[in-house]
Amino acid sequence: MGLAFKYHFCPFSLPLATAVAGVALEKAKTKKKEEAKESSSEMSRASIGLVICLLLVLLGLAQTFAEEQQQPARPEATPVSPLLKQSQNTFIQWVLSLLPQRPGGTDGESATLATLSSSSTKPEPASSSTTTSTTPAPSSSTTTTRRATTAAPPTLTPARNCTDCVCGIANIQKRIVGGQETEVHQYPWVAMLLYGGRFYCAASLLNDQFLLTASHCVYGFRRERITVRLLDHNRKMSHTQKIDRNVAEVITHPKYNARNYDNDIAIIKLDEPVEFDEVLHPVCMPTPGRSFKGETGIVTGWGALKVGGPTSDTLQEVQVPILSQDACRKSRYGNKITDNMLCGGYDEGGKDSCQGDSGGPLHIVASGTREHQIAGVVSWGEGCAKSGYPGVYARVNRYGTWIKNLTKQACLCQQETKKIK
Repeated sequence: MGLAFKYHFCPFSLPLATAVAGVALEKAKTKKKEEAKESSSEMSRASIGLVICLLLVLLGLAQTFAEEQQQPARPEATPVSPLLKQSQNTFIQWVLSLLPQRPGGTDGESATLATLSSSSTKPEPASSSTTTSTTPAPSSSTTTTRRATTAAPPTLTPARNCTDCVCGIANIQKRIVGGQETEVHQYPWVAMLLYGGRFYCAASLLNDQFLLTASHCVYGFRRERITVRLLDHNRKMSHTQKIDRNVAEVITHPKYNARNYDNDIAIIKLDEPVEFDEVLHPVCMPTPGRSFKGETGIVTGWGALKVGGPTSDTLQEVQVPILSQDACRKSRYGNKITDNMLCGGYDEGGKDSCQGDSGGPLHIVASGTREHQIAGVVSWGEGCAKSGYPGVYARVNRYGTWIKNLTKQACLCQQETKKIK
């Protein structure tokens, strides 16, 4: 029975089986073509990815060589140039735009690229600066009207007036003879800036929530990796009074020029206010319109004690005479000096700020008082203490209104009114 049944249906089964087999064969061929196409596409992506990696390595080597050939501003760290980052970013996005999109993933892909673009423009230690002299590459960090680099939304608090604290009074009064180590906490408003835990620049505490520094110390840096450290005299020793704060916001001056260091000034907002006491208090703002010509400036910082040398473990100070704008322009800098800059140093050299001092203060002591005012912010210079090349600082009293408008919600200490007899 079974055999007869089998042969009885044979004439109908053969064409049907042939047709089914043909369809299956076509599907298999189509699938193989798709797999081959997908495999080719994956190989193409991998090849392009390899090319990108090789190009980035070459760009990195070129940047390292360029940094060795020039010496711009005065931070300790030597981060990747934001201009290089911008070039890498633009190139990567162009190459990625050539890659085939995954089906249904266009929107998600674009969002991812935008995120990569935003984060890659902010270097891992790196700003538009390096060490000392010529000009830095322009930064590529996102620019807003406040030029805030990765700024968290500001927290507005009611304006406060701290009538029980006085600004600018050094904890120890003494005269400086040449460059030397300061006393512990002598200038309590001088702060370290750490990037990823490593010291690289300095800043000055203006009030309980804001500090002043150089734009080249923060422009192009990732805000969340910056730490502000106060009351740490010796970087190699542990101090119980040491205060660390994260950064809530970084505001570079809207007209900062990363090529010539004009308007090289920035404001840092702490994520949490500090408490003033008998040790910790801020520096005073300078008198508006004052030129400081012929006055003695006091520079403080943990910078190198000589060109190419290591940074200092302890806070150092040095006195330098402040020059007139005319005298500064008659130095070897010539017309590189703008009205927003201030020069301090000796014709013969010998005393100066250096690498690692960037962002720190140049003080003057107001006549007849103990009040230290921040006249300048360490910005740039040719080498360190070279004859004919004084140190160059951002002139703080050119920015009084800008600083006041951005820090008015903070706790403001009083300036000393009692004259020393």
